[in-house]
Amino acid sequence: MLKKDFPIFKNNPWLVFLDSAASSQKPKYVIDGVSEFVASSYANIHRGAYSLSEKSEELYEASKKKVAELLNVKSSEIIYSYNANYAINLIAQSLCKSQFLGRGDVVLIGIRDHHANIVPRQSLSTEYWFSIKFINMRSDYTIDRQDFAKKYDKKVKVVACSHVSNVTGGIYDVEKIKQHLRPDTFFLVDGSQSVPNFPVDVAKIGCDCMVFTAHKMLAYTGVGVAYLQKDWIKKLQPLISGGGAIADVDMERYTTNGTAEKFEAGTPNIIGAVSVLKALEYIQKIGGMKKLREHDQEITRYALEKFHTLEKAKKLELIGPYDPAKRVGVFSFTLPRQKNNTLIGETFAAKNICIRCGGHCAYPLHKFLRKAGTCRMSLYLYNDKDDIDAFFKVLEKIVK
Repeated sequence: MLKKDFPIFKNNPWLVFLDSAASSQKPKYVIDGVSEFVASSYANIHRGAYSLSEKSEELYEASKKKVAELLNVKSSEIIYSYNANYAINLIAQSLCKSQFLGRGDVVLIGIRDHHANIVPRQSLSTEYWFSIKFINMRSDYTIDRQDFAKKYDKKVKVVACSHVSNVTGGIYDVEKIKQHLRPDTFFLVDGSQSVPNFPVDVAKIGCDCMVFTAHKMLAYTGVGVAYLQKDWIKKLQPLISGGGAIADVDMERYTTNGTAEKFEAGTPNIIGAVSVLKALEYIQKIGGMKKLREHDQEITRYALEKFHTLEKAKKLELIGPYDPAKRVGVFSFTLPRQKNNTLIGETFAAKNICIRCGGHCAYPLHKFLRKAGTCRMSLYLYNDKDDIDAFFKVLEKIVK
């Protein structure tokens, strides 16, 4: 049982944590590993000839290598940022600054997407005069491929979509989307809900960029990951520049280097990078992403059976697919007799059960579904059937 590896549960033995889609808890292995690094090896990286700096840089690069192995890409194609939202902003603004995206162009975004994949482009569209169109979703929560085919015309320069919805929990066939794209279309995949939950092979997907955030995958906050294909690293000019991103500077101009470092101006989050390294080491210790996925499938199937019983009795509506193979353990639902989602969340909180209620930073999706909001419970590797039973014990009382 993995719960014993997480100090949060020892310090809060009554806690039922069902909000990992927002942020995961941290195992002792990560906490101790980061503390040991800070206490014994920390220094700034790049160009330090002394041992502490060299050790810190080794760990920073080892962290990127672990991420690269996870995604099946090269470590030289990994960029660290503050979070996935920042990484999407960074890439979106670089596409505009580099004049790849501009007046008259179109960006296609999934209607199911998180605001992190929507708002940065809406903000830029008024400045660079491109337009945004949304790819609709079918009643079974899959991509509306006819709608995609209709909207994907020669004006589309960028397609950006989530791999897994943070509302429906549904896994989307991004590999098939890639197969329908022209070579000149930039394809970004938001893996914030996929990379932490099952094996993701970026090389197989074929996307130009994938982002995810490390705090949803046992690491600390303040670290986002962007894979950017090497040709795009060379082509794009970063919005933010400065120390570490520079090849040369004189009194009139500067030039950036041609590596991923040009997107990491200034001192990076070295401590956060070490937390990513330790988080991925921990996942390896417990059996790797394949084992994690097996656990997710087991508890997802168990939760779906209970949701199905309540939905069959018309006591709730589950937003998302019922096939465990086509989803992860993220469950959003509404209750027909209770419109106050905040009150539902507070009822769970009173029983020390952590869920999340509201729009989940996916307002366009909720408006598309004609929902004012939903309540969401989400599972991760430390959750078990007892947690699910505790959740449904409270939910069944609410629906009565």
